[in-house]
Amino acid sequence: MSSLLSDLSQKLHLHNDQEAIDLAINHFNISHQPYNDLFEYLLLLSESNNNNNMNLLNCLIHSFFQWKTQSNKTIAIPHIDENLISDLILKKLPIKFLQDFCEIFKISKDNLLFLLRTLIFYPLNSPSYKRALNIIVKFNYQLEFSPDEILLPLILQTKDHLIHVYMDKKPQLEGYVLELLDYLYEGGGKKIREILSNQFNIRNLNLNKKALGKLAVRYWNILGNEQTEKYPNLSTLQHRRTLSYLINVKYFENIEEKTMSDEAWNELIEEIILGNNDLSDYFIELLVDKDDIVAVRYWIAWLNRPEYTLPPWV
Repeated sequence: MSSLLSDLSQKLHLHNDQEAIDLAINHFNISHQPYNDLFEYLLLLSESNNNNNMNLLNCLIHSFFQWKTQSNKTIAIPHIDENLISDLILKKLPIKFLQDFCEIFKISKDNLLFLLRTLIFYPLNSPSYKRALNIIVKFNYQLEFSPDEILLPLILQTKDHLIHVYMDKKPQLEGYVLELLDYLYEGGGKKIREILSNQFNIRNLNLNKKALGKLAVRYWNILGNEQTEKYPNLSTLQHRRTLSYLINVKYFENIEEKTMSDEAWNELIEEIILGNNDLSDYFIELLVDKDDIVAVRYWIAWLNRPEYTLPPWV
């Protein structure tokens, strides 16, 4: 470690923060290449993210900003090896310092986005991908990427934790996630592969529709706030899952272990499907799958559905 870093480390250890800042500012004042010095220190300290190095990084960056504000010198930013810059941004420099780093070394938004796009095609569980996502969130760049670049892969692979990282508790992004899920479940989820292929050029996907459906309903329940008109497909999806559950209750429960009376079951069904042809069609389809012709006839009569309004397979 250089003598400057040793001296700074000692002062910070003794909680003499202002003395450390003054020492660093003085170094940049007398240096013939302050930008190069700072960059070399950042490279060195980023090799290990221990607490001492984090404190030194914070001190140096804070001091450099103060030096720039106080200095009367006009010093051009020198050319620095792009590979070293990329290495710091994409691998080494703690994310909390990246915004300051980009400001000091004039890393443009376009350049940063270009670098980040080199990482988002890594496996979603890889450290490189997670770092890229956290940088994107830090800079609030989520909407700079198309759905098929970040959000759709997270949704389709049901990466709950990373989706929450992506949303960052921002209502706009939470709404964006719900809108995309609602779009995917147009037509009750029967068009998902078609939508992915035609709209997002995603094909040959090993899609777990059951897990995806659970995720969609989960986010609808957490974030939807019962906005049925805004997210009608998610609302319907939840009801479809409830109907499937009720069918399982009726047709797979042991009679001796029955948890719901027929009257209560019928009331729940009526509440869900009344006035909704899509849900009533789905419910009748479930009954047909159980070969319960008596129930099919009963519910068609109860719904008072004219024959021409029923699906052709009924």
